[in-house]
Amino acid sequence: MRKFRTLLGATLAGACALAVVPGTASAAPAAAPQLATADLADTTGAYYEVSPARLMDTRSGLGGKTGKIGPLSKFDLQVAGRGGVPAAGVGAVVLNVTITGPTMDSFVTAYPAGETRPDASSVNFAKGWLGSNNVTVKLGAGGKVSVYNRNGYTDVVVDVVGYYAKDNSMTNRNGGQYEWYAPERAFDTRTDPEGKPPAGTTLEYALDFGPERNPHMRTLVTNLTAVAPASAGFLTAWSGATAKPTASTVNYGASRNVPNTAFIQTTPCTGAEPGQWCTVGSRKFKIFTSASAHVLVDVVGAVDDGFSEWGMRFAPMSPTRIVDSRINLGIAGAMGAGSVRRVTVPGALVTDTTGVAVMNVTAVKPTNNTVITVWPADIPEIPRPSTSNLNPYANQVVSNAVLGIIEPNNAFNVHNLSGTTHLVADMVGTFYYPAAPAATLSGDAGKSQPQFVGASHR
Repeated sequence: MRKFRTLLGATLAGACALAVVPGTASAAPAAAPQLATADLADTTGAYYEVSPARLMDTRSGLGGKTGKIGPLSKFDLQVAGRGGVPAAGVGAVVLNVTITGPTMDSFVTAYPAGETRPDASSVNFAKGWLGSNNVTVKLGAGGKVSVYNRNGYTDVVVDVVGYYAKDNSMTNRNGGQYEWYAPERAFDTRTDPEGKPPAGTTLEYALDFGPERNPHMRTLVTNLTAVAPASAGFLTAWSGATAKPTASTVNYGASRNVPNTAFIQTTPCTGAEPGQWCTVGSRKFKIFTSASAHVLVDVVGAVDDGFSEWGMRFAPMSPTRIVDSRINLGIAGAMGAGSVRRVTVPGALVTDTTGVAVMNVTAVKPTNNTVITVWPADIPEIPRPSTSNLNPYANQVVSNAVLGIIEPNNAFNVHNLSGTTHLVADMVGTFYYPAAPAATLSGDAGKSQPQFVGASHR
């Protein structure tokens, strides 16, 4: 029988923007001691975060490929054993794939090495485009991922942010479990009195999950959007417990609104922060913007340490297309302005314990600039949120990772704001409730819809 998850709560503790010299990050505070995590009885499908690490950059030859990837060509990237990813026991990895300097409109597909290339895409882009996409991909033969380019020539940059255990062989048993939240906008610099963050700004934010849950929450899962950047640049999101990593989270062009799904590690507020802007124990993180840009943070989930009875595990799959409105797959015909379509995930791809479909969703050549939003179809308590998953421009083909809530009936809703657009969705895995939770919450801790309140700057 399906295990239906109630809504868990979190509270915005505060926000602090630290202006720094362009190109540098503010000094990182020392990491506070972490509460001992649950020792999972079975690590299968558990998530392990790593400090963002670069695995591939064709501009420099990092990862073994020097120079752009050509048309109809692929490169098999070694992932296992690099960037904090173990050499064995890994089922899938969470990557940030960046495209820069493409010579033609094209797409890149990341898929398990050794498998037949699927009819799916990971990043879609136009000639000259700069951007990135969060890509979850199952590891293939030899712990490698194949990176395929369709047209022209393009440089590709790949950063790793985490991985999922393949089985119960993981020697580090302190893996995490995913908890979904109703999509909600937590932070938006467009409403800040300080105005648009200048180039070289590091924003610092905190989220309060409550005293019982705070020590167990490790990674925040967001849709992170750069809005109206003054020039080409990037956002980097990280816990703030270390110096700013060299990896990027969102890459953007001038004047382009660019979203990307981001797994952001957090660290506890200590109470020693200047101005004591965040509650002791709440979970904080930082976002650096290299160019002047507004920053939006939509919260969609979090990863705990195996503590919660509502924690979910990940089951990877080879990329599988479930929606293509161009051929009436999943959605019949193009979506008009203001339209809502209900998509049911094919029964062969889910089980009775599935709660979330992990997808790459693509808007194909909308007639207007628009916004695409995905939310659960059959949870009345969650109406269409004021958040976004994709922000495509007219005649653009653009993708973003979406962790779509599909319980209780294996279905999600999708809304198109303006104009007409075709939509494509490729599934890369599911989150499911394990048969035997690692632990349970005591009492009624954190069982309400998230409430985000208050913000401060210095």
